[in-house]
Amino acid sequence: MILTMEEFRAYRPEKPTFALFGHPIAHTMSPELHALLFEASGKDCTYFAVDVPPEDLAEAMQIASEKCGGLNLTIPHKKAVFDYLDAVDEAARDLGSVNTIHFRDGKAIGYNTDILGFSGSLEFDGIDPKGKIAVVCGYGGVSRVMAYHLANAGAKVLITGRNLAKAKTLRNELRGYLPDADVDIMPATQLPRATEIVVNGTPLGMYPHEEGTPLEKLPVGTAYVFDAVYNPPLTTIMKLAPGNAKTRNGLLMLVLQAAYAQTIWFGTQFEQASLTRILRLLAGGMAKKRLKSIYGKSNIVLCGFMGSGKTTIGRKLARALQCEFIDMDDYLEAREGKKISDIFAEIGEEGFRDIETQCAHEIADKTDCVIALGGGAVLRAENVEQYKKNGMLIHLNTPFYRIVQNLSRDTSRPLLQGDKEKQTRLLYNRRKRIYVSCADRSVSGTRISEILDAIFNAI
Repeated sequence: MILTMEEFRAYRPEKPTFALFGHPIAHTMSPELHALLFEASGKDCTYFAVDVPPEDLAEAMQIASEKCGGLNLTIPHKKAVFDYLDAVDEAARDLGSVNTIHFRDGKAIGYNTDILGFSGSLEFDGIDPKGKIAVVCGYGGVSRVMAYHLANAGAKVLITGRNLAKAKTLRNELRGYLPDADVDIMPATQLPRATEIVVNGTPLGMYPHEEGTPLEKLPVGTAYVFDAVYNPPLTTIMKLAPGNAKTRNGLLMLVLQAAYAQTIWFGTQFEQASLTRILRLLAGGMAKKRLKSIYGKSNIVLCGFMGSGKTTIGRKLARALQCEFIDMDDYLEAREGKKISDIFAEIGEEGFRDIETQCAHEIADKTDCVIALGGGAVLRAENVEQYKKNGMLIHLNTPFYRIVQNLSRDTSRPLLQGDKEKQTRLLYNRRKRIYVSCADRSVSGTRISEILDAIFNAI
């Protein structure tokens, strides 16, 4: 929910209320995110965004002190709000940026939880900056947060960007706050080969200008890339990372900074499982929006060889996207009132494929679904055409050894008779090229979480 200043003036709280101030603020995810955090902690609270023009900040702060337990702030208020605070924490003071306020005992106390969101993301990924060369792209508010934490954590920080004069200003400020820190500036074309950490605090690469990147190539030693941008989920600079490097977009940082804000307001400590679930829901929601706005689709359709995990992944994907899940094998069996093996025995494979095509026509017009196809459903171009009308077709490129493991105790596959592993290999080799050629995207992974992330990144 987003309120205008007029609506905020008229608002009468009926339960503990918290808000986000910004301008403009139409695309914020904060109300949805904080609602999920309230649900996870069992809090019955209201959270909304307020579009507060800069000239209305003083009035908005006065109203908030009377109606709200706390606030979050985004552009352009993170610096301007200092004039209306009674105290700030050390990080907020050094960074010159407040993103969280707690109204307590008649006072307004300012905090910066962005830095906690960033440091928590590194910790989540097992990244210890100490002693490593870390390149920070940019010199604005987000880059400042990243550089401050990395320098404070013992990294050798190199700030780079198009305007090295601005980078030099940030370097000098950080040296003033952290006298023992190792911070310098560096042209993007002269970054050390031994650089291990690269972080982007600029908006370059953000939707809709997704081709943008602050660096054209990364140092060969890069082992970790963090981009504060999270739309798209896989940014251009993340794609530049070496194959063995870890990458992370800014969505986890967003979740963690919000969770730390609620810790300040309530003392709530969130378990990692709760935060991971919320992260997955937000990633799913964003994927759903991108699917519609960029590709004009409303379904995700999973194809792949039998035993590749389409049903398991499909159910979890549907839960993250909060949409209907349809397993086409189950749908077909319910429609016919028979097991697929019995249909094969009665009318053969060609007769079964005819029924499969009829089912494709019946389901193709549905919307807001995750659809798991049978292993042979894409053998007919007519089926592929039907499912692609409303859906993005994603191939689960599951490793063959995992498929064999999944099928080892399955006796229901009519096409696998005799030497099962040999028959599986022959059929797999015949079909794999078909899956890859007809799919819009192909994803792989050995864990369910990896595959889900790969699907979100593919969208």
